[in-house]
Amino acid sequence: MSKVNLGIIGAGEIAKEHLKVIQALNDLNPIGITSRTLSKAKELAKTFRIKDVYNSVGDLTKNCEMDGILILVSADQIYGVAKELLPLGLPIFLEKPPALKLSQLKSLVKLAEKYETKNMVGYNRRYYSIFMKGQEIIQKQGDLLGLAVEGHERFWKTSRGVIPKKVLENWIYANSTHTIDLLRFFGGEVKKINVLTKRIKEKKGDQFVASMEFQSGSLGTYTSHWYSPGGWSVTLFGDGVTVKFKPLEKGVFIDTNLIESEIIPDNVDITFKPGFYRQMENFSSLIKTGKLNRPGEDLSQSIMTIELAEMFARG
Repeated sequence: MSKVNLGIIGAGEIAKEHLKVIQALNDLNPIGITSRTLSKAKELAKTFRIKDVYNSVGDLTKNCEMDGILILVSADQIYGVAKELLPLGLPIFLEKPPALKLSQLKSLVKLAEKYETKNMVGYNRRYYSIFMKGQEIIQKQGDLLGLAVEGHERFWKTSRGVIPKKVLENWIYANSTHTIDLLRFFGGEVKKINVLTKRIKEKKGDQFVASMEFQSGSLGTYTSHWYSPGGWSVTLFGDGVTVKFKPLEKGVFIDTNLIESEIIPDNVDITFKPGFYRQMENFSSLIKTGKLNRPGEDLSQSIMTIELAEMFARG
C-alpha cells in the first residue's frame, strides 16, 4: 500500500488540526470529506486539497474508495456515526470520547468484534513527547512509585457556552476522560480504588477525589474540582526524581538537590497540536499492518477509562 486513502467525517477545528498532520505525512491521502455543515466541509476540502465533498455519511461510504475513516464529529455525535460505520469493516479512528455512556461504548465494542473492524480512539495526550521523556527519566532511576493527576474543569465557564446540554450532563465522559485516561497511561491498570464524590450543582458530581493502587504496585491519586480554578496536571514520583507536567504541555523534572530541569518537547509537538502527529502515524500503521501499537487505545481498551469515570460519577 503506497498511499493510504482516508475519508473524513466532520469539519470543525479538530478536523482542521488532524488535516494539518495528514498533509505533512507523505503516506496519507484524504480523498473525501463530509459534514453536517457542508460549507465547512467544502472550505476544508479547498484548503487541504481533498478531492470530493459528500452530502452525507452514507454518500461518502457508498462512493468513496477509502482505506480508513476518521470520525471527527462532536462528542454527542460520535456514537451514532461509529454505530453506522463499524459494520463496514474499514479501520476507523474515533475522536474521544467514543460514547457518552458505558453501555453505548460496550455496544460499539461488540460491533467492532463482530465485523472485525480495527479501530483506534484518539486519546492524543498519550502521544505527548514530553510524557514519553518523563517516563524515561523515572525509569532510569527505577520504578514509578506514585502519580497524582489533577483534572480540574472550568465548568463555571463551560456551562455558559454553546455546548449541547447532553454533553454538559455527561461532562465527566465527554471531557474529564482526557485526564482520567492518564491514570491508566502512566500507572497501568487499577487494582484497588477508593472514590469520594460531592455534588455542588451537577447530578453526576463536580468534585472528585480518588486514591488507588495499580497492578504494578504504584500508588495514585485523582483530584478534580469543577468550580475551582486549577487546570490539568500530572506529577510522577520516582526513586530520587519527580516529574511534573503543569500544564500538561510543559514538563520539568526535579532531582534530589531540588534542581529543576525542563523537558523539551519534540518538534512535531510544537509544529502541530501536541500528540497529533505520532497519533496519526500510529493510525496509518494500524491500517497497513492491522496492529495497534502502544500507546494506542482501541474501543475495548478504552472501556476501562470509561469505567473509572463511571465510578467517579457514582461516588
